[in-house]
Amino acid sequence: MNTKARRDRRFVLPCGSLLRPLFWIWDFGFWILCCRESHIPRESKIQNPKSKIHLERRCVFAPLAYRLILVPLLAASGAVARQPDGTLGLIRTPNDGIPVMVLPGTTFETVLTSQAALRLANAGGQYELSVEWNALPGGLANGRCTVPPETPEGMYAIEVSVNGQTDRNERAVFVRASFPESYVVAHLTDTHIGAERGKRSPSDVLRDAINVLNGSEAAFVVITGDLTDGGEIAQFQEFLRMLDTSTLPTFVCPGNHDRQGLNYESFFGSLTYVFWFGRDGYLCFDTKDFTTADDLGPQDTYLEIFRRLIKPARWSICLTHRYEPDMGMRSQIVLFIDDPLDHLIMGHWHRANEDNEKMAPWGATTLTVTPATVDGFARMFDISGKGVKPRPPQRIVGTE
Repeated sequence: MNTKARRDRRFVLPCGSLLRPLFWIWDFGFWILCCRESHIPRESKIQNPKSKIHLERRCVFAPLAYRLILVPLLAASGAVARQPDGTLGLIRTPNDGIPVMVLPGTTFETVLTSQAALRLANAGGQYELSVEWNALPGGLANGRCTVPPETPEGMYAIEVSVNGQTDRNERAVFVRASFPESYVVAHLTDTHIGAERGKRSPSDVLRDAINVLNGSEAAFVVITGDLTDGGEIAQFQEFLRMLDTSTLPTFVCPGNHDRQGLNYESFFGSLTYVFWFGRDGYLCFDTKDFTTADDLGPQDTYLEIFRRLIKPARWSICLTHRYEPDMGMRSQIVLFIDDPLDHLIMGHWHRANEDNEKMAPWGATTLTVTPATVDGFARMFDISGKGVKPRPPQRIVGTE
């Protein structure tokens, strides 16, 4: 990582720092509503393997996307879809960087700029969704969507029609027949779209890496930050174009190289969120900011809330671009001391971690670092009742 580049990017958008207190107020108000039980979908009963009691699985999804959508700004932009420039519009979540994985007949959460009729669509047909709506701050609408029981397994776009306009997020919903107890997760990181390095462009390398994973045993793919080299709009557009060649669910989070105003948020929304795969809970958090989970910022509060939400999980797995020793102390206590996460998956180093680097500093959470995908690398993880087992990193595509 280039330290000078980090300093240069820190103040790219001065107005962002001026607006940040407004975003904190926005998020706090949103969470007051979202954490009420009426906003938490109950998909199934699961057994907590640690306490041996039955708890209801609560799947809260993409809760922080809305810091970028101060409604006056949204109204001024006139955005009503994932436009040709790639930015989000009427449908905030789910999207192709934060999709949902569901069973027929179960529910998932969506957030729109206003209530509207929703449906799933692919080449096989369209399936209307039954939606229970709740109002969110700023005029946003939170919908609890029920997938029709007859919906076939497969990948779907989510579509909405309102006032004669249609919005569509591709690769946003993946309907599964089941959630197996044992499965494989693919990890990419540090794709650095827009960088000038090597004989092959980072875009070509990412496209080929995704193509390899499309034919793999992975259930889904996680891409942990430094998606772009400079956080520029054109770089996010190119990343999105490569991302949508995936036939698997793809979950992304930002890295320090993605720090350019609110560009990341305009393409993917949430900086911090949770999702479930069967009985396992995944927590993705933001390392776009200069200081990770700054004690003076709002993210440490969100991390505490999210950690509680996935506490019933069989395994609690954290996905982030980087762990830093100067990360906010409150967040470190929440994630690694009071109720330690089972495993932390990250990138940033552009190398694999050594044997003496396989634990988070607090000694309870195992740590895996995957080398950079821009250099051709990926890593698979075997998830089962025996734990989270990383395989050795592999160079799956050439860079020359």
